[in-house]
Amino acid sequence: MIANVDVSSVVTGLQTGSLYGYHAIFVLVVLVVPLAVIQFASGYLGLVTGKGLGQLMRENFSFRVSGISSIPMAVTDFLSYVAEYAGIGIGMAILGVSPLLSLPVVYVAHNLLVLKRRYGSIERALLPISFVFLVSIISVAFILRPSSYGIIEGLSPIQPYGNTGFDYYIVANVGAVIMPFMLFYQAGATAEKRMAIPDAKLVKYETWFGSVVSEILMICILVSGTVIGGYLSVAGGSDSVGSLPGSVRYLIAIGLVAVGFLALVVISLASSWSVAEVYGWISHETSGKTSLNKFYAMYVLESFPALLLAIWFGPDLVGLIINLMVAFVIVLIPSGLLLGMLVSNEKVMGKWKLGKRYMSLYWILFLMVESAGISGILLYLGVY
Repeated sequence: MIANVDVSSVVTGLQTGSLYGYHAIFVLVVLVVPLAVIQFASGYLGLVTGKGLGQLMRENFSFRVSGISSIPMAVTDFLSYVAEYAGIGIGMAILGVSPLLSLPVVYVAHNLLVLKRRYGSIERALLPISFVFLVSIISVAFILRPSSYGIIEGLSPIQPYGNTGFDYYIVANVGAVIMPFMLFYQAGATAEKRMAIPDAKLVKYETWFGSVVSEILMICILVSGTVIGGYLSVAGGSDSVGSLPGSVRYLIAIGLVAVGFLALVVISLASSWSVAEVYGWISHETSGKTSLNKFYAMYVLESFPALLLAIWFGPDLVGLIINLMVAFVIVLIPSGLLLGMLVSNEKVMGKWKLGKRYMSLYWILFLMVESAGISGILLYLGVY
């Protein structure tokens, strides 16, 4: 769940704070609820069935439906790869290491980390990275001495809604928080860890805790962007932080590298699982050698073109990232719809299907999220 705050989320938070100050804090607090509710459904699905979301799509819907649902997922993952590599490149450039040297090393490291297929060990290995990022962002937020009054004002539900730019960035923050790849990742990872029904409460508590931590991180990022926004442009790469104190500069760099690497692993697992499950190359119940070879080959190869693009085009991807976050909300539609149908289906879940009250909340929140996404697209097209 901490990986949900990836480099694109960091850039979105920094830019939102830079442009609109503390005004988006209230929305970030509210987003804890839809994030936790939707993500828990994914983890619960993997817990009960022992299968990933992509595999269940293939088994319970037509091949055309499950195949079509994997297309926007693959496109989103590819663009996410570009953003993660670019963010890591920015962080390493701040530390004085050229992306030409750092990014190939990162590519090899993230592949070696996952190919052993021990996901519990991977989570333990990534916890220190998460901790570094947490400390980095919170430290930056406090070192720069934000306005207490401004933060309190940002917690108010009364904000400058109706401002086209502000509304568009609000939608971007929704996309930065509720990401399509996380649905596939949490279902697959929970299934892979062979958790049992009695562990449902643990999954629930972990998901809510992760959601709260994610939004605390996003708020800290926004606060940091508000304070340093006057003289920091993320698009400017390492040159843009020259006027910042050394400690702040290095904390920002470490945070970008840590969160980029963490999300890089999660995204690659999510997209590999979703496609492999849809096409029947891999199962969390049984894993044949041939299917595993296809899975691993796709895992290693899928992010390589994104690596080349990040190196070729450099770190100036802020505008792309903001627009991408808005697009993420729309891309969530097919996987969110099918997830809701599966987790409430007695044939799939048996007596452990999610009840009417939970599913009513799920569909209401899902509709609200997608309404925001549609409004964001209309804003981008200049319809209103």
